[in-house]
Amino acid sequence: MRGAIAALAMAGLLDLTALAQAPAATAALAAPTGNAPRGKTLFETTLRCYACHGFDAQTGSPRLVPMMRPEAAFLAYVRKPATQGMPSFADAQERDLLDVYAYIRSIPQAAPPVDSLPILKGILDRRSRAN
Repeated sequence: MRGAIAALAMAGLLDLTALAQAPAATAALAAPTGNAPRGKTLFETTLRCYACHGFDAQTGSPRLVPMMRPEAAFLAYVRKPATQGMPSFADAQERDLLDVYAYIRSIPQAAPPVDSLPILKGILDRRSRAN
């Protein structure tokens, strides 16, 4: 019985994770036109976006994944940011910025931490107390 409950809980977690990784707004975005592998290199070395946004674009501030901006809005923002903390990339080649956008869009969203899912946390807590 416990195995069946654990299996159902895990299946529910996988369903929740899938929903979190594929928000409806992202599905409406057009496919990026840039080169994601090249964008990764630019993100990590040339433009050094990782310094603020983390290597996975999910641990810095602000998080970039999931990327909810359309390509044109992303280009406009990085060329003329609305916040002082974001440097301007007005002089960057458009192709470079399109490649960075493609890279960001290619990054899968990380699964939420177990502690943030009360149902799963409760099951695991009960299981650890039983053992």
